[in-house]
Amino acid sequence: MKVTEHCLDCLKGLAGKTIQLSGGNGDLLSRCHTMIDESHDKGHTPPGISNKLLKYIKHTTGAYDPYALAKTKEFEEAGKALAGLIALFPETLEGFLKLSAMGNSMDFFTECSYDTKTDTLKFYGDIDKIEKEIYIKNNDVLLLGDNVGDFIFDLPMVGFLQDRGKTVYYAVKEHPVQNDLSMADVERFNLKTLYPDIISTGTDEVGLRREEMKGKVKELWETDAVVIAKGMGNYETLSEYSGERPVIHIMKVKCPAVSRSAQHEIGTYVAILH
Repeated sequence: MKVTEHCLDCLKGLAGKTIQLSGGNGDLLSRCHTMIDESHDKGHTPPGISNKLLKYIKHTTGAYDPYALAKTKEFEEAGKALAGLIALFPETLEGFLKLSAMGNSMDFFTECSYDTKTDTLKFYGDIDKIEKEIYIKNNDVLLLGDNVGDFIFDLPMVGFLQDRGKTVYYAVKEHPVQNDLSMADVERFNLKTLYPDIISTGTDEVGLRREEMKGKVKELWETDAVVIAKGMGNYETLSEYSGERPVIHIMKVKCPAVSRSAQHEIGTYVAILH
């Protein structure tokens, strides 16, 4: 998905939030705004510009993981939110897809929070298509994670897939980027005690570019595995390779650009086969 005019304010908000957390100054923010203005009309994806900004901010400030405290808060809030929600959904594929999508509510740089009002939940799911995709593929599943809250909300779906004979490889970033879940967070929150089959993408970027895939992630992408991608960052990058293979995208639609691309209203939780 290519960057649009709607992305500019979000990118500038991300730069401002990250610079604030990294101890940067107004001069750095001004340079980042210039980078955004110069990049937005050159056919990049939103994560492509985000990654350029985030690496520049990290190099300039030396702040390795500015979102560490935010991720700790998200981890705690996700556990509380899931505990209050899980009994409200049926133990079916659709129920677990909805729960997984609700885990994508949180995004600290867009000031989102967990939505716990199930009576007003807007959800769209390609349930029959997704069920068929899971059924016809081999027993391997590559689940590309997003934030730490997503991981907590994904565990019931992972268990559902395991009960149907699937082996689920949960992929997270190798190094911190934004508030995405990284291997450092896996160790910090001791997440392998909750689910052992966590693997690294080998990257420190928002989303995942096809040319950056390596190791087990690349192997699974190139075979007949089921691929599930969480969040808008993964949607924005992987939709660029939609001709290669089917991908199940699970996310909350949070911005006009993704809304237009995915053809669902802002605020809708979706599980779509792209």
